[in-house]
Amino acid sequence: SVLPPPRLLRRPAPPRRPGREAALAERLEARVGRALSARLQTHEDHPVALALSGGGDSVALLQLAADWARVNGRRLLCLTVDHGLNPDSPRWSEFARAAAEAAGAEWRGLVWRGEKPARGLPAAARLARHRLIADAAREARARVILFGHTADDLVEADWMRAEGATLGEMRDWSS
Repeated sequence: SVLPPPRLLRRPAPPRRPGREAALAERLEARVGRALSARLQTHEDHPVALALSGGGDSVALLQLAADWARVNGRRLLCLTVDHGLNPDSPRWSEFARAAAEAAGAEWRGLVWRGEKPARGLPAAARLARHRLIADAAREARARVILFGHTADDLVEADWMRAEGATLGEMRDWSS
């Protein structure tokens, strides 16, 4: 399988497109910015950690959090876990690294080593991911970790297109 190139994430200073997509993107940016500002301190020495899988939810959060961090004098540290379960996982980690660096964030790759269970693999992988991310965040002196979980993929896709991504048009699952 071929991974999308990192340039999919954000081109330098993409022009805002008028209309629905731009309005949705601006509302989402404002909403996320307000939520981060309400919960996080500004101009602190310790970084804000962000779990970056390379999927749409974490990439959208990366862009939103990077913008907030830049404005509010915070470092952003992205943490990516390679579970070693897919032959393409090193390429996904490379994609995440490039995305983090393109957003102006620091990046660390983490690897789940050792034997993998024959049963309950998804739960074991999730537990390993959370442990690796928590340990790396503690080591970096981060006091918070952001995880992106999409509540509405249509809004996320609209925001990414408004930022210059070349995503195809998304449809509701019922369509």
